[in-house]
Amino acid sequence: MSIQERLAADLKDAMRGGDKLRTVVIRTTRAALQSAQLELAKQRYDAAARVIAAQHADDADARDAALAAISADAHAALADAAAEAVIAKEIKRRRDAAEIYRKAGREDLAGTEDAEAVILEGYLPAQLGEAELRPAVATLIAELGLHGPASMGKLMPALLERFKGRAEGRLLSQVARELLAGG
Repeated sequence: MSIQERLAADLKDAMRGGDKLRTVVIRTTRAALQSAQLELAKQRYDAAARVIAAQHADDADARDAALAAISADAHAALADAAAEAVIAKEIKRRRDAAEIYRKAGREDLAGTEDAEAVILEGYLPAQLGEAELRPAVATLIAELGLHGPASMGKLMPALLERFKGRAEGRLLSQVARELLAGG
């Protein structure tokens, strides 16, 4: 079952159960996924239009006919990896909002944002913890032959690529800084 199908089923369950917070979170997440879907369809259409414009630069009638024939299927479902990226972005947005609320002394609003993030985390694969990341990051540092805090710029892109979708960037950065500093 895809993430979008799970969200649709969970939305029904949340509405039947009267879980207002879960209902709102799932609805906003589905809206974010739909926006990502539309943006992807727009990008596909624009890319195809550029190719057609280049191919038929000297024949306006052929260009217009080819542009009319482009199918921009805005309803094509996102791949699970793309849906996971959207959900991860939504989680990050909520974590950032919770942090801002805490700094402003609004623990009630921060708690709501944290609760929403926890609901969304259920739709992502299990994230690696610090204990699991530490040896893997140390191995990558050794592989790349990096030393000292000045190497963060070289290390982070490799870490983000290797642990994409499996670990939060903030946690990766923290572990990398500690290991590069000799911790």
